[in-house]
Amino acid sequence: MKVTTAIRSGLCAASRNKFLVFIFFACNLLLAAAVAAPMHDAMAAHLGDSKMSADLVTGFSSAWLTEFQIANEGFLRGFSTAILYAGILFLALNTILSAGAFEVFAQGEGAGMHAFGRGLGKYFVRFLCLAIAASVLYYVAFWFFNGPADGWIRRPFEKTVFERTEFWLLLARDLLLLLVVLVVNAMVDYAKATIVAVPRPTRFPLFAAIAALFRGMGFVLRQFVRVMAIYIGVGLFSVAAILIYAVFARYFPQHSVATIFFWFLVAQVLLWFRWMFRLASWGATVAFYQSHLPVVEPAPQPAPAEAAAQV
Repeated sequence: MKVTTAIRSGLCAASRNKFLVFIFFACNLLLAAAVAAPMHDAMAAHLGDSKMSADLVTGFSSAWLTEFQIANEGFLRGFSTAILYAGILFLALNTILSAGAFEVFAQGEGAGMHAFGRGLGKYFVRFLCLAIAASVLYYVAFWFFNGPADGWIRRPFEKTVFERTEFWLLLARDLLLLLVVLVVNAMVDYAKATIVAVPRPTRFPLFAAIAALFRGMGFVLRQFVRVMAIYIGVGLFSVAAILIYAVFARYFPQHSVATIFFWFLVAQVLLWFRWMFRLASWGATVAFYQSHLPVVEPAPQPAPAEAAAQV
C-alpha cells in the first residue's frame, strides 16, 4: 500500500465513523469541564460583582492574576495536583476508548457501535499495558536526552566561546529526541494494530502487550520511511488546524461576552477536527498494517463430479 493510499484510507475511515469522533470529543470535553469547574467557582467567588469582572472580559490583567494567586494559594496548590491526576485520567480514558476505535477500523466498512463495544471489552487491558510500557519508554528517552546527552554536549563548551557549535549540537539533540518520541508513538500504534488485526487469546495481558510492542517495533523498523511518512502526513492536518486557530486568535480579539463565546465555539470545532485527524492516523495505521498481512487463500473446492464420487 502506498503512503497516499494509507492516508486516504485513514481519512475515509474517520469520516465514515463520525460517531467515534463524537465519543472521543464528548468524553474529553466533559472531563475537561469537570476539571475546570473548581477553577471557575474560585474565580467567580474572587471577582463577585466587582468592576474587575467586567474589565477582564475586554482584556487580561496581570495585576489581578497576581492578586488571585496570593488570595488562593492553597486552592491553586491543590488544583495543580488535581491537574496531574486529571492528566493520568485523560491518558487512561483515551487508551481505553482507542481499543474500541482500533476494532472498528480493523473490521472495516459496516462496523459500528457493536464493534466498538467489542473492542473495549476484548482489548482495553492490553492497551492499558501498552500505555504503561510506552510511558516507560518516553521516560527513558527524555531522561537520556535531557540528562546524559545534554551533559555530553555542554561539558566540552563550558570554558569556550564556541556557542554556535553548541547551539547546533543542542538543536540536533532536540530533533533526535523528537524523532525518538515519534518512533515510540508509531511503535505503540502499530502494536495496537497487531493486537486487533491478528487476535491472539491470552491469559496474561501484560505479556501479550509486550509481545505486541516488539511486533510493532519490528514492523516500524522494516517499513520505517513509509510509516513515518504516513504518521507525519496525517499529523500535518492537525498542524494546519492549530495554525488556523492561531491566525483566528491573532485577528479576532476578545472584547465582549459574545466574542468569547464565539471563540469557544471555534475552538471546539477545531478540536473536533483534531480528534478526527487523530482517529484518521489510527485508521491509516490499521489499513497500512493489514495491507502487509499474508493473504489466506481459500481451500480448493472439489469438482461436482469428484464430490458426487466421494458421496
